[in-house]
Order: sequence, then structure tokens, then C-alpha cells
Amino acid sequence: MWGDEPQLQAFRERLKLLLEAHQQELNPKPITAKEGDVLFRQGDPVETLMLLTSGKVAVDVHQGSERHTLAVVEAVELLGEVGFFANGQHYADFRVVDGAAELLALPGEDLLQAMLFDSDLAVEMLALVSERCRRGNRVIGLLLSGIEAVHDHETERLEQATRELGGIHFCITKASRQLQRLHQTNATQRT
Repeated sequence: MWGDEPQLQAFRERLKLLLEAHQQELNPKPITAKEGDVLFRQGDPVETLMLLTSGKVAVDVHQGSERHTLAVVEAVELLGEVGFFANGQHYADFRVVDGAAELLALPGEDLLQAMLFDSDLAVEMLALVSERCRRGNRVIGLLLSGIEAVHDHETERLEQATRELGGIHFCITKASRQLQRLHQTNATQRT
């Protein structure tokens, strides 16, 4: 979700192979979605997961009336697994962007059944969810470090945090720029 790191690329390839091996049990339904289509809505129950085979999907979260794009993911990516394995609800909207997208819809219960009999598939799913949690925790830590640096007027520490945040993803880069603006505003007000 945060980029094309080698570990995630290897996972994507293994996931494709494992899903192909279980195609008969999973019986995935091919879907073509057009730009602007919302595949899942934040708060809805997760009954189906989707494998994005081509195209791009934005992951949007809502905070009151505001919508924030967390990421734009590209094929091959599994969509909906975080909510499926967490609380059973989608944590975000998944919206098709930049043209049409091709997907395979996988019934969640069928995927669970396949995982019961294939430990490799279960381990890969666990690895994906764990990696996304680890990355999210890293972002939270960097954001907190940046906020503390602004509060404590530590320019060097802020620059380090924003440099690291800037390389993660466009929405995190936006947050990084906001921290820099806050720091500049605070510096101007102090003088």
C-alpha cells in the first residue's frame, strides 16, 4: 500500500500463485469497474475481498465531512483484508481512479476455508496484514516525532522526520508539508 518495496512485490507474486492454486475453491468473480466506482465503503461489513489485477484504486478515509486519500494502490494488490481480519468492517472507501480497473472478487468465507487447508496462504495473508500494521506504526511514529519537533521548536529533528515522511507516500508527504508550515508559522509568531 505504501509503495513497491521488494518484500511486497514478492508477496504479490506468491499471493497470485496461491490464489491460482485455489481458484476452484474460491471461484473468483471477474469484475470490471470504471473510474469513480466505489468498490467498498468505510464502515460496511466485509463479505468479499478483491484482488486488483489491473488499474488503480484510491483508499479514502472519512473523518466527519472530510475525506483523506491514504494511498493509491496498483495491481496486483489485495483489497479488504485488513477489515476482514480485524473487526469485519471496511476501514476506508476503495475508489477506482485513473481509468478502469479489473478485479477478482473473492468471497471472504471461501478464502477462510482455503486458508484452513493451506498454511502457505494463511502465512502470506498474516504477513501482508502484519506488514501494513508495521508500516502504519512507522508513519504514526514519524508524525508524532514531527509534531513534537514543531512543539519543541527543533528544526533539525523536524527536517529529519519530514524527510523520512516525504519518501513514504503522497498523502504522508502532504502531512509532512503541513508540519513544516506549522513550524514556519510558529517561528514567525515567536519573532
